[in-house]
Amino acid sequence: MANPPSSPEFDWKMFRYVPSLAGAIICLIIFLIMALLHIWQYLRLRKAIIIYIVVGAFCEVGGYSARIASHADNEAWGQYIAGGVLLLIGPLFFAASIYMMLGRTIMLAGGQDISLIKPLWYTRIFVTADVTTLIIQGLGASIMGTMQLHLALAGEKIVIAGLALQVATFIVFLIATIDFHIRMNRRTRSSTTTEAMGNWKKMLWILYSVSTLILFRCTFRLIEYSMGNAAYLIAHEWTLYTFDAVPMFLVLVLLLVLQPSRYVEQEKEKAEDSSGGEMGIVQSN
Repeated sequence: MANPPSSPEFDWKMFRYVPSLAGAIICLIIFLIMALLHIWQYLRLRKAIIIYIVVGAFCEVGGYSARIASHADNEAWGQYIAGGVLLLIGPLFFAASIYMMLGRTIMLAGGQDISLIKPLWYTRIFVTADVTTLIIQGLGASIMGTMQLHLALAGEKIVIAGLALQVATFIVFLIATIDFHIRMNRRTRSSTTTEAMGNWKKMLWILYSVSTLILFRCTFRLIEYSMGNAAYLIAHEWTLYTFDAVPMFLVLVLLLVLQPSRYVEQEKEKAEDSSGGEMGIVQSN
């Protein structure tokens, strides 16, 4: 299926360039290696939360595999849709793992009593928003590459709405994380024990680092789609690799090297004692 016909009022194309074969192959190999390394980490730690990271990494692999196919035919509908959807939704799985880590961090710190809401609800609220975003972006991307003008335009608007929701969710998440950080700092200032400088602070800084990278990528994609299909960002392939592939690679590296799940494991008994009815969350991860 070819691009829809252009007109003075409408100029939309699947690609305004021939996708780079070398760039797609390099990204495929890199993300495949990262996916395998995270599978290895999962087999070592047996933390269910790592599965979301693995799924996101394989979405990246699938997305760049589709771009390899698009190199051979940049007007084919199937690989355009597959690549667009997978590269859009892959980071949502990284985001889901980050959202779940906040609740674990609160329990790790023993800060349930000063948290604005229960740790379990942080997970439920942000993961629900993440799933909603995934559905919206997947739907929008899946109907953009058609020959029907109204569907292409509607799909683009749906993707923009999904990206806007994702950016807003991340901003709220960072505000909630900072709020908890401030509250815990106030509590620990009056404490003389070394426990006050525990692993929960390391977890928070990991969350800040990874969240900033994902938020940066999501903001880029929101600006990219908002500028329009004929604008500079979509029309030039280097922006995708620089502002999407690189940040997502760094996210996978940080999660692999820093291994946030290990801090929960080290403090498992403490978290269980302080979490009451919610200790099953820690046990499941």
